[in-house]
Amino acid sequence: MFSLADQLALSRNRPAGFDYMRIALAAAVVCQHSLDVTVGLDETLEILRPARIGVAMILALFFALSGFLVTGSLLRCKSLISFLGLRILRIGPALAVEVALSAIVIGPIFTEMPLAQYFANPKFHSYFLNMVGDIHFQLPGVFLHSSLPDMVNGQLWTVPYELWCYIILALLAAMTICFSRVLYLGFLAAAQVGLIIYAIQHWGDSADMLLRPHLLVFCFLSGVGFYLWRDKTPFNRSGFLSALVLCAVFLITPYGDMLAPVPAAYVVCYLGLLNPRRSWIVSSGDYSYGVFLYGFVVQQCVATFDQHWSLNILISLPISFAVAFVSWHLVEKRALRLRGPVETLEAAVLSRISLLGFSRRSREPVALGAALGGGGTSV
Repeated sequence: MFSLADQLALSRNRPAGFDYMRIALAAAVVCQHSLDVTVGLDETLEILRPARIGVAMILALFFALSGFLVTGSLLRCKSLISFLGLRILRIGPALAVEVALSAIVIGPIFTEMPLAQYFANPKFHSYFLNMVGDIHFQLPGVFLHSSLPDMVNGQLWTVPYELWCYIILALLAAMTICFSRVLYLGFLAAAQVGLIIYAIQHWGDSADMLLRPHLLVFCFLSGVGFYLWRDKTPFNRSGFLSALVLCAVFLITPYGDMLAPVPAAYVVCYLGLLNPRRSWIVSSGDYSYGVFLYGFVVQQCVATFDQHWSLNILISLPISFAVAFVSWHLVEKRALRLRGPVETLEAAVLSRISLLGFSRRSREPVALGAALGGGGTSV
């Protein structure tokens, strides 16, 4: 059997498919929001309802992709110190810059309030809480007459759930659950049963356009599961097509959403592990996060000139990519260079605790790396 692990090894653990998927999914998010900012949420729901399968799959694939890739990072880290430190470096600086630019540059340009009142308004101050995952969508007097009014960056709603994904994975690592494939499979099965029970008890009559947040988290956890079982999971086209059909069936079936994350995770694993030739757009940097972060703000700015949704895409997508290019090279890439100090801090903490364990346990050293997330216990 040719497995996911075999396909991963062929690309030396760097398949180009995931890079293309990240940028394609980020662009798809921008395209989706073009309707929100030009015709409004209600009309968007009516227009996109026939395409609900594709719309719901965008974020599902994003979260599952993150789960697969982040698990590899976890298993390569010596402890949760470096794992969480690297997650913060990857997400935090770019998010902080985007929030600051929105409040200090975009807000003053588009606000309908006098600048003195704008900067004194509590909404201006609370907007900076977005940097730590406490999401606020409004800036005083900004985008009041948009088709999606009084909302600066609607895409930030996903940030708390991304953070919860990392926290849950860190807790599973601390409990060593994700270092035993059997234990993790049991956890995943129990979570799936819990989702089914929850859906039966609480689900509404009509499906949302997007997967609900707890299901996006389960998409992430499903991606984790496929990484842990990568050497036992077949990599083949028939499996991919079957998973794709299952996703479609579940997403159009009442109460079927809670069964979609696992096949969606296989879809993203198959496509991500493909290794087409790298073009400049994926070899020169990772621009997906920047497009994801800035796209909505750019679209709201462009939408103030009142144009068709298709024109909004044609204008906003290149601008979002240009901003993402700058964000990667000036912010994100530079922030990732700080992994050295993070690893130095980790080594110092591990050394100190190891010495403490050595003195307290009759010279038996403490294996903190294994206890907190060492990479040698993935099976």
